[in-house]
This record gives sequence, C-alpha cells and structure tokens, in this order.
Amino acid sequence: METSIKPLENQPPTCYNLNMSVLTPLGILILAMLIMAFLELTPGVFILFYHYTIGRFSRKSASRLSLFFILGTEIISACLFLSVYFLTSILFFDHPDLRNNVLTWIIVGVLFALSFASFFFYFRRGPGTRLFIPREFANTLIHYAKTVKTTSDAFVLGALTGVLELMFTLPLYIITSAEIMRMNNMPLPNTLLTIIYILSPVVSLFIKRWLFQSGRNLAQIERSRIKDKNFTRVLLGSSYFIIAILIICFRIN
Repeated sequence: METSIKPLENQPPTCYNLNMSVLTPLGILILAMLIMAFLELTPGVFILFYHYTIGRFSRKSASRLSLFFILGTEIISACLFLSVYFLTSILFFDHPDLRNNVLTWIIVGVLFALSFASFFFYFRRGPGTRLFIPREFANTLIHYAKTVKTTSDAFVLGALTGVLELMFTLPLYIITSAEIMRMNNMPLPNTLLTIIYILSPVVSLFIKRWLFQSGRNLAQIERSRIKDKNFTRVLLGSSYFIIAILIICFRIN
C-alpha cells in the first residue's frame, strides 16, 4: 500500500510568511516615522519662531510658548491620523469590494512621485534650506513666527505648519493606518504603535528646543540644517521609494 508523502521542500514556508507578516508592516511603519521626523517645514518655522520669541520675551516665556507650538503640531498630527484611520477602517471593512489593487497602485504611484519630489524639489535650488512652498506662504509663516504673542498664537502656528505639509504626509497616514489595522493579531499593541507614530513629527521640535535651551542660536542651528540638507533629501526620497517597493512586493496580489 502506497502512501503519499508530501516532500518537505514543498511545504508552505510558514515561518517565512509569519516573519513577513510582522516585519513588512513594521518596516513600513518605521520608514514612515522616519519621514515624519525628518520633514523640514515645521522645524524650520519652529526655529524662526523660537529665535524671535527669545528676542521679545524672557527665556521662560519663550520656552512656554514653544511647548504650545509643539502641542499644536501634535494635536493636528493626531487629528489627521485618527481621521484617516477612521476613514480607512470604513474603506477596508465596511466596503471590502473597494479593497483592490487599483487603489494600491494609485498609492504606490503617489509614493514614487513623492520620492522623486523629495530628491529634486523638496529643497529649492541654491544655498540655504528654502523649501518647496510658494514664497508668499513662506513670507506669511515668517511674519506669524515674528509676531506670536500668546499661547493660542503659538498653538495655531504649530498646527498650521503641520497642515501645509499634508501632500507629503497624507499618503503616509493612509498607509500606516492600513498597516496598523493589519497588525491586529500581532504581538505588538496597536495602541503603542499609533502613539509612537503620532509623536514622530514632534521629535525634531523637542531636539531644536533643547538646542536653543543649551545655548545654541539660530545661525548655528541653521548651519547644521544646511550641512544635513543632502542627507535629509536622500533619507526622505529613499524612504518613500522603499515603502513603495515593499507595498509592490508584499501587498499587491
């Protein structure tokens, strides 16, 4: 009597699939956090705001106003992420017929476009760290940074800068929302991942705040940003590109 034994090499790679089911979303989340932490618009406005605030108020008042700027950035980040998470959950679970490769390819295309833009257009040509936003917007932000007087002004300025970079962050909110939902049954708690992701945009702000409080001035911090400009450009462009590749390899059937 013959028995059919399935060769070991034909067995499904369970461990490999399990590892990929954990490592892929985790890798996407880490890359998205890096992008959020290294985007330059909010930190650029923050150092101008802190510089002018120190010149007009005491260091204690400047420190307090800076915390409200950071709070505004954090609140807008949390609101945007939770809004996108809610909409994505509806799209993925209440209307499963809409979850198809067409939407995924659109997101991939946007990520490749953002990768290209990060390499070539995120920073304007020439010396300094002028960014992609129109000069009228930049001048308006500088004006508000110079004239902040109250905690509510600082809060609104921090929130506004978070909105102006939405074209670079919205695709990340969509992707990370989907990946966190995929990790419902994983060992890592979704709440912890969500909190870490929401906090990632303000990490650089706390670093800049610490630099001012440790005695650095605007010129020194700006020289450091200019020195790191090419590194930031490469990190942003590469991270968007790798996220797109991961989605193509592991998320498209």
